[in-house]
Amino acid sequence: MRMFSKIKGVHPEEMEAEIEQLLKKVQLDDVKDAQAGTFSGGMKRRLSVAISAIGNPKIIFFDEPTTGMDPVSRHNVWQLM
Repeated sequence: MRMFSKIKGVHPEEMEAEIEQLLKKVQLDDVKDAQAGTFSGGMKRRLSVAISAIGNPKIIFFDEPTTGMDPVSRHNVWQLM
């Protein structure tokens, strides 16, 4: 997420707080130091939603972002969007 934050031009002083906030919203804050390759399919989808929200873009295009997520995760992701 740090790499995407840099690409999207997030100010370095705000980067860690924004990453922490987004991971918390998609319920991945407890695995923030784990490698994405170890994540389940639903976790990877939640991570991709969090990555897309970095930098607070005006528009995000999604194609069935909550497919394969449990109901609680689906609700949290829709709240973020």
